[in-house]
Amino acid sequence: MFSNACISVTRILIMAIAVFVSGTGTNLQAMIDDVDIDIEMVITNRNAKFVSALRRCENAGISWISYLNNMENLEKYTTETFEEKNVELIVLAGFMKLLSPAYVKRWEGKIINIHPSLLPSFKGAHAIEQAFEYGVKYTGVTVHYVDEGMDTGSIIAQQTVKVAKRDTVETLEKKIHKVEHKLYPKVIKDLLK
Repeated sequence: MFSNACISVTRILIMAIAVFVSGTGTNLQAMIDDVDIDIEMVITNRNAKFVSALRRCENAGISWISYLNNMENLEKYTTETFEEKNVELIVLAGFMKLLSPAYVKRWEGKIINIHPSLLPSFKGAHAIEQAFEYGVKYTGVTVHYVDEGMDTGSIIAQQTVKVAKRDTVETLEKKIHKVEHKLYPKVIKDLLK
């Protein structure tokens, strides 16, 4: 019985992910904190001194690389590296660039993203503010596959968040992040099974 449990955990751990980040990395931290998720590498398109997510990598002993907005080189390097390291899933976590159609096609069904709204509503940047200003009673979080559009890929999972009368944009953002930090690791583990 004990050995079977060890085998199933090992299966999860050998299926590595790569995480693309551009900012603070709170979703990255949720993945780091989940012992069943093996992060092979973290990639950013920004100068490292502006990406606090990379401090999280350093604290956890995870390798990272910065490509300073050169998306063509980033995509070429990651394709070669991910094939070599058998990366099973590319996870976008606050990555604020669109990937090229060729890259998305190459990794079709293996790139996911998280978005702070109930897609298809409020796509793109500032979704929380847009939902709040619109006056919705419910918003939420969506995990979806990445396609060639912006937040247009097939939905994998969604979870709603009630907007209370006393909420501000800041309190709503905290509620949404709390949901993201639970939902994203769960979806990642489900996909790796």
